[in-house]
This record gives sequence, C-alpha cells and structure tokens, in this order.
Amino acid sequence: LVIETIKKREYRKNVQVIGKQLKEGLKELQKKHKIIGDIRGKGLMLGIELVKNRKTKEPAAAETLRMMELCKDGGLFIGKGAMAGNVIRIKPPLCINKEDADFIIKTLDKTMGIVEKESGIV
Repeated sequence: LVIETIKKREYRKNVQVIGKQLKEGLKELQKKHKIIGDIRGKGLMLGIELVKNRKTKEPAAAETLRMMELCKDGGLFIGKGAMAGNVIRIKPPLCINKEDADFIIKTLDKTMGIVEKESGIV
C-alpha cells in the first residue's frame, strides 16, 4: 500500500523537481549571504554549512543555533548537524510543494540577514 501510494503520487518526481528548486534557491542565498560556506545534499535532503568567514571556514555554531530559533519562530523547523554543529539540515516531507519550498527559501533569507547583522558577518 505504501509503495503504491508513493508511485501514485509521483513523490520521486516531486523530490527531483522541488529538490532542484530548493538547491537553486540556496545557491542564490549563498551569493547574498556571507554566512553560507557550502551547500550540499541530494534531493530533499540538504545541508547548509554556516561559517563566520568563508576563507577560514570557521564554524558558526552559535549562529546556527540562533538561525534555528528564528526559523522556528517563523514557522520553519530545521535541524542541525556536523561535528561543529554548524550545518543546517533541511529534510522536508516528500509531499512538499513549490509554495512550501518558496517559504523555506524566504524564511532562511530573512533569518540569515538577521543573524549576519547580529553577529557582524557582512
């Protein structure tokens, strides 16, 4: 039943389409926000490495926690990972749509701007 539902609702195709949309949106954010060191992942499982300085790659662990707090306040639940605790994890459900992906990008954009301003990363 589960496999039939996955096939019927074309989740695999959705993962490819929305995953690409999210990754492209994150790459645009990387051009705008210096706190983003790297973007990695595949499909809907994405990671955003936050750094204090792109050249030194110094982890921005405190800023990552602040991002999580601000995103939660804005209705977006994200996780964190990496040994240094400076990678934001995005793992939306397979049924995510274009509007939800846009919301993720807009929320991350807004919160990154706040965090960069608060921490002096500009």
